[in-house]
Amino acid sequence: MPGVRPRARALKEKWQKDPLGIALYQKIFERGKLILPQIAAEDLSGSAGSVVFPACHPLYAGEDTPLDDLLFLLHFAKARNAQRILEVGTYRSRTTLAFHLNCPHAAVVSYDIVTRPSPYRDIANRQAAIQFRLKPFSTASAELLREPKFDLIFIDGSHKKEDVLSDSRLAMQIVAKDGAIIWHDYRIRDYRTDTLEVPEALRELAPAKPVFWVRGTTCAIYREI
Repeated sequence: MPGVRPRARALKEKWQKDPLGIALYQKIFERGKLILPQIAAEDLSGSAGSVVFPACHPLYAGEDTPLDDLLFLLHFAKARNAQRILEVGTYRSRTTLAFHLNCPHAAVVSYDIVTRPSPYRDIANRQAAIQFRLKPFSTASAELLREPKFDLIFIDGSHKKEDVLSDSRLAMQIVAKDGAIIWHDYRIRDYRTDTLEVPEALRELAPAKPVFWVRGTTCAIYREI
């Protein structure tokens, strides 16, 4: 019937954006998915005193790390005085630049398979301490194993289970003895995030490693507590 499909599609899109529809989907299909033990951010480090957020227009983009998560991430990095930081998934370079602003003496290395122009990237490109590497992180083991290990590794690349596991296995080899690995998007998915499989990957990883869900965030962390 003419017009039925467009109306059906519009109804589906509206339902997928409706908070009630999202909540019902999560309750039915995602229940019991987040099983990692929780830990408070204050149990992971001392106080950093303050953190700096870079702000360039556009202020918000769909794949930027949310401010609550970024606050934890930057506070942790600064409080721990991280000297070598590695990021998997550069996107607009906002988090990359934020790491530098809060840990100005740290070497910051960021991997991605795409270069996305942005004001953050323009500023970051002028910082000698920041190095962008345009290649898949999982293929860089040879060069990374020859380098000094990293105090903090932030994984926010592909969210498919096999990719998260691959990135995590390499990260485990190059993290410093007293360092930490933080994963982003440890959360339940909705209609629009059908490839979000970070919880599934960490469920498989957790029995062998002390991995925790940071309370109040969508971050998970590996650190010898």
